[in-house]
Amino acid sequence: MKNLRKKPFPVKPSFRFLNFFLYGVMLFSLFWFTSGERWDIKEGEVVTRDIISPRSVEIIDVPSTAEAQKRILSTVPTVYRIDLQMVNKIREELEEFFSSLEEVRPAYSVLSEEFRDTFSKEWKITPGVLEWLLAAPQEEYEKVKGIAFDLINRYLAHPIREEELEDKILEAYSELDRMDLTAEEARVAEALIFRFIRPTAVVDVEGTQRERLEALESLQPAKRIIKRGEVILRKGEVVTKEDIEILRAVGLGGERERWFQLLAWALVIAGLVGGEYLYIRKADPALLEKDSLLLLRLLTVGGIVAMNMLTFRFSPFFVVISALPLILSPILGKNLALVESLIIFPLLLWGDKMDFLQGFYVYINLLFPLFWLDEVTKMKDLARAGMMMALINASLSLVFGLQEGKEITRVLGDAFYGLGGGIGGAVIALGGIILLESAFHVTSDLRLMELLNPTHPLLKRLLLEAPGTYSHSLMVANLAEAAAERIGANPFLVRVGAYYHDIGKIKRPYCFIENQVKGRNIHDRLSPNLSALVIQSHVKDGVEIARQYNLPPEIQEIIARHHGTTVIRYFYDKAVRERKDEVREEEFRYPGPLPHTAEEALVFLADSVEAAVRGATNLTPGRVGGIVNGILQKYLREGQLDESPLTMRDIRQIAQAFVAVLNGMIHSRVPYYPEEEALKMAREKEVKNEPSRNNKQN
Repeated sequence: MKNLRKKPFPVKPSFRFLNFFLYGVMLFSLFWFTSGERWDIKEGEVVTRDIISPRSVEIIDVPSTAEAQKRILSTVPTVYRIDLQMVNKIREELEEFFSSLEEVRPAYSVLSEEFRDTFSKEWKITPGVLEWLLAAPQEEYEKVKGIAFDLINRYLAHPIREEELEDKILEAYSELDRMDLTAEEARVAEALIFRFIRPTAVVDVEGTQRERLEALESLQPAKRIIKRGEVILRKGEVVTKEDIEILRAVGLGGERERWFQLLAWALVIAGLVGGEYLYIRKADPALLEKDSLLLLRLLTVGGIVAMNMLTFRFSPFFVVISALPLILSPILGKNLALVESLIIFPLLLWGDKMDFLQGFYVYINLLFPLFWLDEVTKMKDLARAGMMMALINASLSLVFGLQEGKEITRVLGDAFYGLGGGIGGAVIALGGIILLESAFHVTSDLRLMELLNPTHPLLKRLLLEAPGTYSHSLMVANLAEAAAERIGANPFLVRVGAYYHDIGKIKRPYCFIENQVKGRNIHDRLSPNLSALVIQSHVKDGVEIARQYNLPPEIQEIIARHHGTTVIRYFYDKAVRERKDEVREEEFRYPGPLPHTAEEALVFLADSVEAAVRGATNLTPGRVGGIVNGILQKYLREGQLDESPLTMRDIRQIAQAFVAVLNGMIHSRVPYYPEEEALKMAREKEVKNEPSRNNKQN
């Protein structure tokens, strides 16, 4: 058995590291250079060609938002505050006016006309009002004075704008009309109000700005949806500042934004590819040794993603990405197919700036085939997968279209593209598997299932030309497959290898005991050495026939290694009996090589066990177990399994599987069936009647 030590980290980059590097570069190239054209356009330039949006985005409609802001600002009133300096000045004048009056009121009768005229002009009041204020009784004077002070101070407590001064004065007059005043008192009070109430409001800049900001905060910006394929700028148009903002929103920004996006893409892809490498190194390290499979994975992912990008341009529902898991699952295994799908999904989501519905649609196409198909073993499995994905895609497109309120013709068109994407993915997967198997000489479960078909030309030859060997191969296949399922090997590969491991015997079928008629053994006429050469040659002949029929390399390896370097014991012992010391064991030993995979070792062991049990007599479950364990222990001691990855735990499970299958075949039968009893009675009757028939003839 192999010593499975971890290899040291290589000093020089090997193909596996170059492959992962190229894989990352390929992903970067696909998603960076195809996710949309990059434009280095500046404001004021004339566009030389139509610029089309590479994706659907929702942006703020700057012109519409600005227009809405203007409308709402026009409704916000200007905020005013009281001019305290003006108010104080008016109050001082009012107090000074009444102080001047009260100084001259006692000498009213001796005041000259000249003084009265001067006083009226100085305080800008009519002579009649002055005359009343000077001559009125003290009680009436105090009444009018109090009312004037009260009204004027009350109106001065609030800002009065120039345009509303007249309204404020009329408002004050209305209040005077409601008071218990004589006509003369009301006239004088009105004159005083008209004289001393003046505009006291000034614009409050900060308050006005605050009101406007609050109004703008309550305004929701107008949105605009730019759809994929929409023309942003037409040829000949001059680029504006708003156009630059739209270009940046859809990913066609300036030089600085491009470098940031490039760095982001590089970091994301490096992280995903690095994570994939660590996963494979832990879960399936053998894959890292298979350069052809790493290259196959690179080309498969690149080709499918590129084709999906092309179909996606026709419709967001025309996706063929389901071909990716359908190809990788039967060739590289379900787990690696899942990992690749998980790598591609976020890149598609990010690269095309998909919304939730579109992302869910791609998610279903990438991952649903893996969980829906346990295994892809027949071409009709791919066809069934394609039809299922087509129906799912059509259903999703209908649901999404109705939810978004699309026109019925557009909904039906999306459903048609969904059908095409599902069927197209299966067709691409079918062609891809056939092409990749041929180009990279890999064997998928689909190919293995084709080789298991009894109508295969080589199996038909084996059945017709070497029927005993055909039966032996079927039994070996049952044993090896049961053991493969126990230890986690590939049961399909093991069964196919068992079917074809002895095809070399069809060249000389009569030389092998299972194909000989009883009593006619050709080896009775041959020397032991020649018999051994004939027996050994079936391995070489089998490899040549396998190449003629283009059997997969894995099957050819099983054929070449299914006897390892074991000794053809029967003819070796016969030679020893005949020649004693002249016999060399190497002449009777198969040339090898030794089995080096679990599948090759299983066919090797099953072949020997089946032959040994078939040649044994008086079989019981205990005897079967002894034969099986004896053969396995013998090969362990001889080193026949040294190059295989089998562990001692695997050996125990293999032995248990062999014993279970063999015991199921040697179970005891009932003494006879009713049909057999009837035949026995008929034969006895014929024997009794035979003498009477003879007498009649005589």
